[in-house]
Amino acid sequence: MKNRHVLGFLIAAAATSVWAASASAQADKNQETKKYAPPALSKDHSKPTPRTADGHPDLSGMWIEKYGALGTDPAVGKPAQNRAPRPAAYPSDELPYQPWAALKAKQLHDAENTDPLLHCEPYGVPRIWGGPHPARLVGLPGELIVLYERDTAFRIIPTDGRPHDPNADPSWMGNSVAKWDGDTLVVDTTDLTDKSWLGSGKNAGEGSGTFHSDALHVTEKIRRPDFDHLTVEITDDDPKVFAHPWVYTWNMSLVPNESMYEDVTCSNEKDYEHEVPDKPAATDKSAAAN
Repeated sequence: MKNRHVLGFLIAAAATSVWAASASAQADKNQETKKYAPPALSKDHSKPTPRTADGHPDLSGMWIEKYGALGTDPAVGKPAQNRAPRPAAYPSDELPYQPWAALKAKQLHDAENTDPLLHCEPYGVPRIWGGPHPARLVGLPGELIVLYERDTAFRIIPTDGRPHDPNADPSWMGNSVAKWDGDTLVVDTTDLTDKSWLGSGKNAGEGSGTFHSDALHVTEKIRRPDFDHLTVEITDDDPKVFAHPWVYTWNMSLVPNESMYEDVTCSNEKDYEHEVPDKPAATDKSAAAN
């Protein structure tokens, strides 16, 4: 009789353990399939633009261009030859490259392993703008501080109209100064390293091949047309590689309850060793020589 009670207890314990494991597995599965639902962005344009004591628009706030829903990479676990073919158009086709530069951009794209981001380099200006990563702007008397989630990077931009530092070294974020033109803050950036890329104007353009030269001159026109919205109009002027300046705009929304996350370049990086060209490199060597 005693052994029968012990046996019954063991069976009940085993059943409870199996049920708990099953419930835990189901909870994990539900968590994996649960889709991220970002907060709704305001479409109200009626709230007036806040202003600082000197009458200029107050650009301060946490701003985001769009929320991104990160899904499963369709190439994960599949051999390279099974990947869906890329569209014929190149991301760099949107940029006004000179013919030789357009060819070079396509070669960089096809190589698959030339993006500075793959080599743990920063985004840099202007590529750091836009996308699902917020930027916090802090307006202070005489300067604008921009904190980016991407790369956990920052800029401190004088807004008093001073000239560029003539001794500035080339850098990823460049040498920026700004002045007000009515309600628009015009930021002028020079001395940008030619190691960075430009992105696609629609997103950060990973693998896009959109290179630039050391002559790149970036102008950012920042406006706050109402309480909940910010526009950043960017003009990239690079006479060494462009036929004419390239203009595009990021339309950003206020997200006061959003938090920033530390974004450490190449932490837990596992992609680079798996990157392979889509096709053999172009035989025309003229682009590489420029």
